[in-house]
Amino acid sequence: MKTVLLVLSLVSTQFLGAQSEIYGSWVGHMRSAKGDYVFTLDILPDKEMGFGYLKAVAAHNRNGIKEVIELSGLMYADESIYLVDKGNLDVKVAEGNGFSRLQFLLKYEGGELVLDGHWQAYHDFRRYRKGRLVLRKSQRKA
Repeated sequence: MKTVLLVLSLVSTQFLGAQSEIYGSWVGHMRSAKGDYVFTLDILPDKEMGFGYLKAVAAHNRNGIKEVIELSGLMYADESIYLVDKGNLDVKVAEGNGFSRLQFLLKYEGGELVLDGHWQAYHDFRRYRKGRLVLRKSQRKA
């Protein structure tokens, strides 16, 4: 029993450390069939939802059109992160607005923390545009 508790404690400590590392601002590029865009993502804990939940704001400038997306999601113990538009997705699709989903793996490349992932902009629940994201932790200047 002590061994099980020790292992759970170590896993929890590692997860908490990784989770706190993702909070903050991330900047990188989104590459899609239609171009290469600068992409920013600000991630914070979602204390209202509870442990492991995240809230985020993504922004990119696609062909001169700035898009800002409010997201919510989860970070899992395997250091994968899943984010989706806030709100009721059925309503968004019915109104013709669509929604976005982002999936990342938190990893190190050359000693630097990186969010490596994918983005999908759904028109409805079947059709979507997709892009590749690689984001690095940013030190925002006030």
